[in-house]
Amino acid sequence: MPRDISPPGYEAQADFGQYKLKDMYGRTVRVYFFCMVLSYSRMKYVYFSPDPFTTQTAIKAHNYAFQYFGGRPQTILYDLDRVYVVSENLGNIIFVPAFEEYVKRIGYSVSLCRPRDPQSKGKVEEVIGYVKQSFLEGRVYTGIDSLNSAALAWLDREGNGRVHTVTRKVPRDMFIEEQKQLFHVKPYSEVSSTVASFDSNGVVSYKGNRYQIDVGVMDAHQRIRIEDDGKILLFYDTDTNELLAKYPVTEDTGQIFKAEGKNNRNRVSHALIKQYFAEHEIAQEFIRRMEQEQPKYFNSHCIRLNRMTKFYSMEQMLDGIRYCIETERCNAYELLAYIMYKHGEQIAKKFLPNQQYFNHLTRSKEIRREIDG
Repeated sequence: MPRDISPPGYEAQADFGQYKLKDMYGRTVRVYFFCMVLSYSRMKYVYFSPDPFTTQTAIKAHNYAFQYFGGRPQTILYDLDRVYVVSENLGNIIFVPAFEEYVKRIGYSVSLCRPRDPQSKGKVEEVIGYVKQSFLEGRVYTGIDSLNSAALAWLDREGNGRVHTVTRKVPRDMFIEEQKQLFHVKPYSEVSSTVASFDSNGVVSYKGNRYQIDVGVMDAHQRIRIEDDGKILLFYDTDTNELLAKYPVTEDTGQIFKAEGKNNRNRVSHALIKQYFAEHEIAQEFIRRMEQEQPKYFNSHCIRLNRMTKFYSMEQMLDGIRYCIETERCNAYELLAYIMYKHGEQIAKKFLPNQQYFNHLTRSKEIRREIDG
């Protein structure tokens, strides 16, 4: 069946957007938003966040959307977004574990398409543009809660209350028929979450047991998050939401659990950065050189590089990569030091432990002297 002819309750499309607003003092504020649209009725939902979406905040947005619609469709179409997908190779999809678990619990199927593919997910891309032009343009930012409240009012008044340009019908009117075909969603029970730290050997103590974590380049005592759903323990980096380890829950105590396949996280980080830079040959060359120049520490540099992609734009990363290749210093340490010199030092404070931050800052100042004289 063609995607533009979707039966009631069958498909929804979801995507993310971002926009710059001015607050009442004239300062620029970037907001991020999640959109979902039901393909048959074109009924829309939008949820705003002050921070880029992680897997957990995306799951929260899904919960709100299903509450708003009063149910879920049979399938949802997404981009190959890192919030949902760890890697994709020749059709072999590896989902982020927390998202995969969520989809199984809620019970819908997932369809994936390439980013910016209007033929596949044009309905939600249309909604992204509509939110920007009709709701956000000219709006003064007064806080994220106020923005979400205003968005709900706008959806009721305009977003879902006006005649759609394609269907020539009001989404809210068509939704009366579609809602009957949606599947009721039981409240999704959030897993318990605990913040902890690990020792210099990468071991975390939790509920009377000790768990080994492959910490890579993370510093001892850096905070991590443990999610416990009663069956599985998931250990995440609190800064990047990156999965560090996974262990089964046990009622025993006094046990020591060791990582299975200690290089698994390293392989995941390598796969993620290769996917992230797939369309940029200069970045692929940087990764190849980094492996040649730093074979012993290549995995650690991959982990650091993957973390950087969550805080810096593609343009900033590529700018730094060009510098590293020109100077023949292809490693994550040099790359971050250059980006701190060129694009400011504040962002690095968000994810670097103090000692690492000052080490990079020292090198950043050296680069400034080398370039500016």
